[in-house]
Amino acid sequence: MKERHAVRCFLVENGKVVVTRYKEKNQKAGYYEIPGGKIEEKEYPRDTAIREFKEETGMDIKNLTYKGKMTLEYPDRKFYFDLFRTNTYEGTPQDFEENTSQWMDIPELLSKEKRLATILLLEEPYISYLLDDKNKINVFVKVNEDENILDIKLETIIDEINPELQNYIETEIFPLYERNEPSHGINHIHTVINRSLNIAKEYEVNKNMVYTVAAYHDLGHYINPKIHEKLSADIFMKDDKIKKWFTEEEIQIIKEAIEDHRASSNHEPRSIYGKIVSTADRTIKSIDVSIKRAYIYYINNFPSIPKKERIQKVYEHLNDKYGPNGYAKTYLYDEEFAIAKKKFIEALSDKDTFIKRIEKVIEHMEEN
Repeated sequence: MKERHAVRCFLVENGKVVVTRYKEKNQKAGYYEIPGGKIEEKEYPRDTAIREFKEETGMDIKNLTYKGKMTLEYPDRKFYFDLFRTNTYEGTPQDFEENTSQWMDIPELLSKEKRLATILLLEEPYISYLLDDKNKINVFVKVNEDENILDIKLETIIDEINPELQNYIETEIFPLYERNEPSHGINHIHTVINRSLNIAKEYEVNKNMVYTVAAYHDLGHYINPKIHEKLSADIFMKDDKIKKWFTEEEIQIIKEAIEDHRASSNHEPRSIYGKIVSTADRTIKSIDVSIKRAYIYYINNFPSIPKKERIQKVYEHLNDKYGPNGYAKTYLYDEEFAIAKKKFIEALSDKDTFIKRIEKVIEHMEEN
């Protein structure tokens, strides 16, 4: 039996959904379908969904939520779909040589005789799971060549962080961040955790693992900032209490993801978990906040150098990190970081003005 891995993405808004309809050249001519397509080699399903949606509808989508899987079995072939949902888009449905696309009321779509089996996810009870943010689903469907459903099974997966794990980290791990300087303290950790979980929504990942990597990733910073990623991973590995929530394989992945998160790392993270937290760790709240964090670092670690030299080092550090060829990079697309970095590059391009900006930030710090 032939097998194929693909995606489908449901763009739903105000009781309507974007659908495609195949034209005469396709063997399924006249049938309605949810936009999507084949996952290419080394391509994340989330990226496939965005690319295929653009190709089939002309629309740009973002802020996807991963909803689970659908296995669709025909008499001679089987499809494995990764399912996504979004309501964030730009553009309007377009007409193409092989298919047309349009917004359609969901009840009207469900009344159509010619619709492919993936559309059944817009029926109850499946649509309730598709539209909520607490559950993922696995759907197993068997059909004949006329798209008549012969059998269907639904599994729901609760997509929330284990409350016992969360309580342990909040009570036993978070207080340890008091040992770090403020720029790598608990406020930064909360930011990275929130960003990590938001990015993780678009990927098929274990939310407990994402949460744990983000929670532990800077624990060793107070010991030695230059190798803090390795020290943080060591602290995680020595924590026997945390291990009861994960398998041996998951523990190894978490360890590697903590090691791989650093912006100046010379290699790409080894797993999607490392890529998520590394991307989330590239935080630019504002240029002035970044200046403040850098200056505090140089005060704490190089207290003997003159103020003028310290200001110069702040500029050099930020330019090395966020300038045109800066080492701060993301392995997954993050619109928030991309916009902030563009503003940083523009500001850094005028060194004299930026130095004056650093001086103003320091002046404000000293006054308060």
